[in-house]
Amino acid sequence: MKIALLGGSGLIGRVTARELQALGIDFAVMDIVKPEYNAEYEFLDLNDIEMTSSKVKNYDYVINAAQYYFNLNVMKACLKSGVNYVDLGGLFWMTKKQLELHKDFEKEGLLAVIGMGAEPGITNVIAEWIYEKHGIPERIKLRDGWISTTDNINWSIDTQLDEMTMDAPIFDGELKYYKPLSKSDEVDFSIGKIKTYLTIHSELATFPSSFPGVKYVDWMEGGTGFENIIFIGKLFGDNDEILGIKSRKYLRELLKKKGLLGYSSIPDEVEAAKVIFEYEKKIVSVEFVAKPMGLFDGTQYVTGISPAIAISVGIKGKGVLPPEKVISSEKFIEELKKRKIDLYYAVNEKL
Repeated sequence: MKIALLGGSGLIGRVTARELQALGIDFAVMDIVKPEYNAEYEFLDLNDIEMTSSKVKNYDYVINAAQYYFNLNVMKACLKSGVNYVDLGGLFWMTKKQLELHKDFEKEGLLAVIGMGAEPGITNVIAEWIYEKHGIPERIKLRDGWISTTDNINWSIDTQLDEMTMDAPIFDGELKYYKPLSKSDEVDFSIGKIKTYLTIHSELATFPSSFPGVKYVDWMEGGTGFENIIFIGKLFGDNDEILGIKSRKYLRELLKKKGLLGYSSIPDEVEAAKVIFEYEKKIVSVEFVAKPMGLFDGTQYVTGISPAIAISVGIKGKGVLPPEKVISSEKFIEELKKRKIDLYYAVNEKL
């Protein structure tokens, strides 16, 4: 098996590369920037679908660890070249567009697994694990929180600004849309109490159909520095042009200059995410916790290892499918535990 790792020079892609190396899986990094670590490398501009198709043609899988704006380009390239596809997810609107390619992938006998990072990704697989043990709930709540000693912006700034500005879906019998951050929830994670906020997220695009009969699904997130992102979103989120410069471009360059973009030199971020199934007479939850691992912060580590684990344990299906439909939840969770991801399972019965 050989894998084309797109965006392998980035913060998450380098984690995926290390995991593929540990698993003994052959891969090549394809990116506009050569990786800092030792790996087979080819230059690739994802704006060019024909180039992408040509480069990935002889591979078994593409793992797309690039910015989610490129997801559709890469999927179209995979269709042209007859290669299976895995990505780390996008936001709800992108996931909906990706699902429209289901019949195309199915016709070609190919599989595209969309959203195989941490959230989405691990959250999806955990939801399937709970479902297999307890059945369809009335409500599903997804909560994500993190703690760190720094306020660095350590995730794609464009993705975070999209979350601050795009209407957020909630499934309540049907999809309904709310202003971002308009709802919040104080959550007791194992790492502490964290205020989480409603934002746009891709699990909402698949959970209502993956778990038919569920009445309600929502997603909220928060943690160290999140209130800073909320404020930055008010200033730069709409990407207005000021003095001939797009505001987001200016923001990225300013953050780089100030050393505020990317993970700190000493990894310290810890991430926790909860999948909560509420039934008539019980509440079932599974929380996973990712701590810093070597050179990587918790979020960076757990996101990057996930697509490599998924391929190694086996993914089955044809078409464009979410993780809950293609992966053995038991096998995947066992692999997470081997990599020191803590998992907490609780069942609270109502009297």
